[in-house]
Amino acid sequence: MEKEKNPLDDWNLFNQPEESTETHQVPESEKKEYLSVTEFLDTINLELGKMQCRVLGEISDINARDRYGFFVLKESDPDAESAVVECFIGWRSFDAYRHLLQDGMQVIITGFPGIYKKSGRFRIDVFKIEPFGEGALKQAFEALKKKLEEKGYFATERKKPVPEIIQKIGLITSPAGAAIKDFMRNLGQYGFQVYHLGVFVEGDYAVDSIISAIRYFNRNMPYLDVIVLIRGGGSLESLKAFNDENVANAIFDSRIPVITGIGHERDVTIADLVADKSLSTPTAVAAFIRNQREQLIQNIDNFKEQIISDVGDFLVDLKDAVEFLKADIFSGFENIIQRYSFSVRHHAEKMHSCLKTVFDSYRLIERKFINQFSMWQITIKNMENSLSVLIHRTINGFESNIHRLENFIELAQAKIVSSNPESILSKGYSIVYDSENRVVKKSHQVKRGEKIRIKLHEGKIFSTVDDTQDS
Repeated sequence: MEKEKNPLDDWNLFNQPEESTETHQVPESEKKEYLSVTEFLDTINLELGKMQCRVLGEISDINARDRYGFFVLKESDPDAESAVVECFIGWRSFDAYRHLLQDGMQVIITGFPGIYKKSGRFRIDVFKIEPFGEGALKQAFEALKKKLEEKGYFATERKKPVPEIIQKIGLITSPAGAAIKDFMRNLGQYGFQVYHLGVFVEGDYAVDSIISAIRYFNRNMPYLDVIVLIRGGGSLESLKAFNDENVANAIFDSRIPVITGIGHERDVTIADLVADKSLSTPTAVAAFIRNQREQLIQNIDNFKEQIISDVGDFLVDLKDAVEFLKADIFSGFENIIQRYSFSVRHHAEKMHSCLKTVFDSYRLIERKFINQFSMWQITIKNMENSLSVLIHRTINGFESNIHRLENFIELAQAKIVSSNPESILSKGYSIVYDSENRVVKKSHQVKRGEKIRIKLHEGKIFSTVDDTQDS
């Protein structure tokens, strides 16, 4: 069976291509013995641009614009010689570090030195500002806190709810610190799936590694229930990665709920304020997740016991109700029987008396019917005899009438035959019909040229009138 791929195999914070350092070689034939001002400054800036520097100093003479700013970094050591250097911070970094531009704040700036060609003044192009020292860190913390609060990063209504059932955990912390040991030890054996990304929790690489881990989980493991960001306690200096605005942005933008447990109970970081849920220590985070699971298990057990108890109580109540109902039914039947027993006996006796009367009446009717039936038989016999005589007389009358009718029919037939036109026609006579199929009896009934039809004994003749004569 193919081994399941670890979702963290692709995690590599420092897998970044290095910048090319190759320089362009100028042919000997093209070399000049002098440089223009622009060429000179370009050459100087090219060399200075390779010298990334980190400089400690105190901010003063701030001139902040909408998208960029100027300030002076002066020597912060009172025992050292007084010195200043001009600084410029462009739009790419200005918004992220604007809150640190405060007079008197001690910082470490990171940038590239160079000469601004239009004025010929030396300055450092700054892309990163870090507060230095306890006082500066506190001052920077309060400034960033105010800035993010105004942007709504701490608002309760925008925080993502932590799931009631946490199973898959994305853990971000140092692999070698005590925090991960405390977290895993206090998490308990409840089948949690913990995916750990090892990061730097302090130092120059801490911010980038924490941001990369949060984004990796969101991009490659969106099915996680929560992301847990933890580290042990330390000074304000050692916790400054968790007070970084870019880390705050990564937590704010995370689609997966973020739980933090950073430092000791007294420590509060910007990351804690932005997180969807914040607890005082890594141990407290583990206890919260474990207690949530234990509470869920306890709720299930309580629910199960409550169901069993409720069902038992219901069955006992049901049994009592059935017994009561059964007793009530039996009692009701007994009361009904006792209440109506006299009435039932009375009605039974009355019914018996009525039935006796009915039977006696039936026997009387039966005897009357037998007598009446005998009388009917005698009457029917007499009627049969009378009917036989009547039938005989009727038949004799019919026969006499039939003979008389036969004679009458014979005479009528003879008359009809003698009057039949066909008989007349057979003797040589004919019948003439005009054009309208009327019998012609007189000559004036037809006109000259009129079509006529002559019926013979056998056949017909069709003719035209040539002339008529009245007599």
